[in-house]
Amino acid sequence: MKDLIDTSVFPHDFGCGIRNEEDILSSFHKRRIGYSDKMRSIVHDCLQEQNKDLTQKEQENMQAFANGAFSITTGHQLMICGGTAFFEAKILSAVALAGEAQRICGEPVVPIFWMASEDHDFEEIASFSVNKQVFTWENEYAKGAVGRLGTKDLARQLNSFEKNAELSDSQRSFLRGRIKAYKESDTLAQATRRIVREWCGDLGVLVIDGDDHRLKLAAQKIWTMELDGALSTLIQERTTEMLNSGYKAQVTPRPINLFELLGDSRKRVLETKHIEPHRVSPNALIRPIYQEMLLPNLAYVGGGAELAYWLQLGKAFDALNLPMPRLYLRDSLVMAPVKTDDLLQKSKLAWRDILGGNKESIIKENLQYNRLMKIETEQYAAPIKDAIILWEQKMLESYPEMKSHTEAIRTKMDALTSKTIEQRYRTHKRRNEDFLKRLDSLFEIVYPDNIFWERTSSYADVLGVLGYDPRDFLVEKMSTIKAGTHILLG
Repeated sequence: MKDLIDTSVFPHDFGCGIRNEEDILSSFHKRRIGYSDKMRSIVHDCLQEQNKDLTQKEQENMQAFANGAFSITTGHQLMICGGTAFFEAKILSAVALAGEAQRICGEPVVPIFWMASEDHDFEEIASFSVNKQVFTWENEYAKGAVGRLGTKDLARQLNSFEKNAELSDSQRSFLRGRIKAYKESDTLAQATRRIVREWCGDLGVLVIDGDDHRLKLAAQKIWTMELDGALSTLIQERTTEMLNSGYKAQVTPRPINLFELLGDSRKRVLETKHIEPHRVSPNALIRPIYQEMLLPNLAYVGGGAELAYWLQLGKAFDALNLPMPRLYLRDSLVMAPVKTDDLLQKSKLAWRDILGGNKESIIKENLQYNRLMKIETEQYAAPIKDAIILWEQKMLESYPEMKSHTEAIRTKMDALTSKTIEQRYRTHKRRNEDFLKRLDSLFEIVYPDNIFWERTSSYADVLGVLGYDPRDFLVEKMSTIKAGTHILLG
């Protein structure tokens, strides 16, 4: 296994990313001022009630939180069996960054996993794959907040899938543990909490579910301001500023960025009205604000698209007098066969080249497209151009009134002399067929079906290749201020 620190980082134009230790310290000093003992007590009580039978490390972090510890938080949808590998990568990134932040600040920092239990996009969470075998939860009655869905039938469907799927022993053990969680839990939120805790509770990760009436009551100020349009106006203003600066808005703000939970439904709030706090459900833009009001976060760990919509929230944070956490682009994973290193060496490429993701640029650079085609074109066209110039001179000596005609012919011939560029490039590709085949193989490993590995493969795929869980190795390698792409060879 090897580790690569990638140079691609989340843009810091808005001053909220983590670039160095000073950014962590700055967040630390800001956060220790604005987080109240009352809020800490409410959150601590909810954490204790939501998480029973703590591991020793969970208990230590729970006590540290009660005594004033800060937090590093990540969150995700309640993906079935974890979904794709970046579910686990996010959690390990938060664990690693919490350890680094604790070292830097000299005070306890605990990792927290926020369950997106109120999400209602069932299709996004319902599938996962292992060894390219896809499982999809069939549930025609699924609606409302996914965290409230029952899981007994999911366990039955998964059990059937596991029995018929081609799996290694380590993969089968991995899936059976998660199936057991679904079988013995009442809801998807409860099962996901159990899955996360059983996998990394000994790392001290504290799991929190924001769908809790006490937490929502504590955040009443957010709901009131949003229902009055105060926050949505500021979010729209910030979004417009970003658009005018050339940034794409990740989430389109609405006049009211809230849902209402009614029975088993989750309906968008379209007009100002009174809603009991326990029925309020934030959308993607209000959820970060809700989270940050509850938690003493120094940083939030997320993916690039996820962090992009946090940038739309700066003015809303200011209006609530809430310090916005530093944003940390999570670490990434790639599982690759050992032969990949040989392919790279034979191709005279580095992992960084492949992770750049532009195959055609690599081909052109290695076949010296720009230099070779320009030099060849100039050399091969020179005799023809000289002949055309001579022809034009003689024509105009005898027929000066045909100047427009001779200029048109010269322009046409100039174009023709350059027309063979793409044909010559294709010829160079044929001459370098072995290089192109190796490059295709490399890209298929890192981008199967043109999708980055961790976005289509599951953590179970890692276990299938390695035969064991590299969790602790990854935490050690991720323990750096700068996130990276970590290559696992097996």
